[in-house]
Amino acid sequence: MSRIARRHSRSLVFVVGVLSLAVAVLFGWIFVHSVLLPVIPGDTTVKSFEVTRGETSAEIAAQLQQEGLVKSSLAFRLYIKLHNLGSRIQSGVYQVSPGQSVAQIAVGLTHGIADTKVTIPEGYRNEQVAEVISAKLGLSYKELLVAMKGLQGRLFPDTYFVGSAATPADIVAEFTKVYNEKTASLNPTEEDIIIASLVERETRGDAEKGVVAGILRKRLAAGWPLELDATIQYALGRSGNWWPDTTLLDRKSPSPYNTYLHTGLPPAPICNPGLASIEAAVHPVSSPYWFYLHDKSGTIHYAVTNAEQSQNIATYIH
Repeated sequence: MSRIARRHSRSLVFVVGVLSLAVAVLFGWIFVHSVLLPVIPGDTTVKSFEVTRGETSAEIAAQLQQEGLVKSSLAFRLYIKLHNLGSRIQSGVYQVSPGQSVAQIAVGLTHGIADTKVTIPEGYRNEQVAEVISAKLGLSYKELLVAMKGLQGRLFPDTYFVGSAATPADIVAEFTKVYNEKTASLNPTEEDIIIASLVERETRGDAEKGVVAGILRKRLAAGWPLELDATIQYALGRSGNWWPDTTLLDRKSPSPYNTYLHTGLPPAPICNPGLASIEAAVHPVSSPYWFYLHDKSGTIHYAVTNAEQSQNIATYIH
């Protein structure tokens, strides 16, 4: 091969190499740019995304991808590394949309807590709910109780994300809104909610709720006293111990909530029941049983007759 041909060959190889590199860079740029774009451009829906204290950038990125908020966890990690945002991401609950780009999400997570996560367990009475909210959000306990007045049983137990500007009235409105949404198909009456609150406090698991609800309704229909320790606990509960252990002497308490002394239902719900308890109250399970108790391990034991119940007490309680 002549010297000129070799020179042309080397030039051609160089040009091809440069073009290949340019194409690779172009496609690389297109790929990187695409994974930084929103998952669903134009989407305005938002979902709550929580960054917990001590969570790493890799964990945050993986969770974002898992929840469909970014296309690539790697792209998110590279972006925050290149822009030195990793150490600025703060713990909290954020409202994030799949319509946001990686840049928007990353910067948004550095702006501090948007909402506060508040979990209300099933079976809490209003005072306990107010304590949780007051501790989490710094709101007045007394103002919360005023906003909750007359709504016990309808403050739906769930996990909520509460904005920093929310008032006691705002929070209670959200709780009752969720209650209405969750129970719309059941259409529970006031009696149903009172029974549901009793079932919530008297049972240890969903499997037994329907049967216990059936027992309570059967005792009510027969004019028997319900004789529930949970109602005594409610009457005696005080700050620091809202559900105290009871004694035989406590059953003589003159409270209208004392279902050992008074037949029928207590005057109002004794707690805020979960959906399973409300469903059980609305659709109780028929059974031959009239009595029940829980042993020391929490296992329930049913009885048809008073004699069977007495035997269960001797076997499982004493």
